[in-house]
Amino acid sequence: MKKNTLFLAISALLSTNTFAGGIILHEVATFDSVSSAGVGNTTNRKDASAVITNPAGLTSIEDSSWSFGLQVVDAKTIHQGHANLVGELNSKGTTTALAPSLAYAKRVHDDLVIGISLHADGGLGMEYDNGPSGYGFIDSQSQEFVNINLAAGYALNDQWSIGGAFVIQHMMTTIDIDRSLIGGAKLKAEGEDGNTEVSFMLSTMYDINERTFISANYKHRVDHSNTFLDLDASIGNSSARLREDISVYWPSQFSFGIQHKIDDAMTLKGMLGAEFWSDFSEGYKMEDVYTIGTALAYQANAWTYQAGVRFDSKMMKAENMQPELAVGQNWSLGLGAEMTRSNGHRIGLAYQYRDMGTADVAYDNGVPVLPNFSGSIKENRLHILSLSYAY
Repeated sequence: MKKNTLFLAISALLSTNTFAGGIILHEVATFDSVSSAGVGNTTNRKDASAVITNPAGLTSIEDSSWSFGLQVVDAKTIHQGHANLVGELNSKGTTTALAPSLAYAKRVHDDLVIGISLHADGGLGMEYDNGPSGYGFIDSQSQEFVNINLAAGYALNDQWSIGGAFVIQHMMTTIDIDRSLIGGAKLKAEGEDGNTEVSFMLSTMYDINERTFISANYKHRVDHSNTFLDLDASIGNSSARLREDISVYWPSQFSFGIQHKIDDAMTLKGMLGAEFWSDFSEGYKMEDVYTIGTALAYQANAWTYQAGVRFDSKMMKAENMQPELAVGQNWSLGLGAEMTRSNGHRIGLAYQYRDMGTADVAYDNGVPVLPNFSGSIKENRLHILSLSYAY
């Protein structure tokens, strides 16, 4: 293959990568969020982490609050299939990443609490043993999202609270290619860039009685459209700069939650939600994602134990998936334990398993010289382990 033709093929292959969206981390790095599989986010009013999950919940803070969290996210996806004239094609993508969260809130008036937070909101990132779909071109690629929230919660009366946040989201994108070609030539390409956009959150919370309250939260979409990355590529002594479209859309999200204290020891939580991916369906054929989940917490002396389960409908049909965003129906299971110290400070450890769905797939590489991949996603999951400290 001529070098100019190969440069064009690489550009075409990268342009088919699905940078239309990513994996939203429903799990904030806190005990309550991870152990409930994200179900407890909408009803969260325990500490400053409400800046991230539901600003109306800040009104439960008496004076000031800190929340620190660190979670390890371990991801794995396996593709097995074949292509005409090529034969068997297999690929494995793995990554282990740290996703921190930090939040602080302070009461500044009898009815007003303000706060600020920094947390990882999600994204995509994989290191491949043989490229995303078995052709071995791409060694690694990632898009990661970090949010800064500036929030406030206001108590209208003893039952109603409202809240909102100004959200600053920064996207970081990297691509790395380092491969030996037939004939001994070395193919290298790398690029890194970022983009920052703003959005907002609105929330409300209502106490039905002393044991039961409901809440709702809306997060407006973030549009990283018209975003490009310059990729410096070389084959032997020849080089070229490829300009790649890395536009990403983070959908609007709405969630409704309810929390009921069954007795002095047990608390039941439930949530319904939606992610409006279809707003960006043009060219990507994405679908809205609907969520249902429940969690149960049990308190025994200084310890709180919690488990939760959550189901998310598919983001796209199997025939519309791409290897970089092969996300089907999701189900998540979380569990954890938290200890409250004598000074009121809490230390929590939580784990969550998230199955992102398997399916029979066929990928169009967009490159005439590379036959399309046909096969299946054999494994597609996340392990999440979180350690948190809050007061």
